[in-house]
Amino acid sequence: MGFWTFLGLAVICGCLLGGYSIHARSKSRTSKADVLRLEARLAGLESSGNLEERVRALEAIVTDPKFQLDREISKLEKSPGASASDPSD
Repeated sequence: MGFWTFLGLAVICGCLLGGYSIHARSKSRTSKADVLRLEARLAGLESSGNLEERVRALEAIVTDPKFQLDREISKLEKSPGASASDPSD
């Protein structure tokens, strides 16, 4: 391998490494901005009391026996192996 080939490869590797470091820094800034935005949104929901009401409503729906029965029936209807003659009966 000649001197110019080595020099060319070194320049290419340096450029790639520099580009990757710039990409990594911008990605981490975006992630921090997203986290800050989500924390602000969560604080707004918690302060309004709306979040607690939503959770209570979802708990009531999910713990409702009719809701659970409907989910089990829809699971049976969607399963490909469901048939009228089940050998386990």
